[in-house]
Amino acid sequence: MKVYILYGSATGNAEYIAKDLAASINNASSSADALPFTSADCMEMNHFKRKKLLETWSSPPDPSPTPSQIQNKHAVIAICSTTGNGDAPENASRFLRFLKKPPPPAAAGASSSSPPLHRVAFAVLGLGDTNYDQFCASGKAIDRKLAEWGGTRAVPLACADEATGLEATVEPWLEATVE
Repeated sequence: MKVYILYGSATGNAEYIAKDLAASINNASSSADALPFTSADCMEMNHFKRKKLLETWSSPPDPSPTPSQIQNKHAVIAICSTTGNGDAPENASRFLRFLKKPPPPAAAGASSSSPPLHRVAFAVLGLGDTNYDQFCASGKAIDRKLAEWGGTRAVPLACADEATGLEATVEPWLEATVE
């Protein structure tokens, strides 16, 4: 199963984590390491329209050899930092503004009551700094909006704190996400 890894990064931390995860998944797919994902497509969040991701996620995913509720959905991982006092990074701002709008009508072939992301299982990692009032605001907003648009939360939102060290949160979240 392919996983889409979207990142929003101002200082490079979220981008590094996303690209490192994508490389690990893509390298493992050519080795004997067993991961639930066969490949990863990693990109800035703002590239979602150019890559026509909403259209892709509205259609059924390719059949998986081991059926399960999560594997019958598109896998999406979002890693986003928060800049300033609650702002999205520049390379994630359009994606977040899009999600804040009311969801578009159901895609062709879906029942009219199906939300647009009902075929998506997602996990979100927010990066922030507790020295600011709006700690991980972008990650929290993305997590909330993906669920409101009908996505299935595969792993609980994780909020990593730059002030205390990102690794304490990032490493366990990554392990839970790729299980």
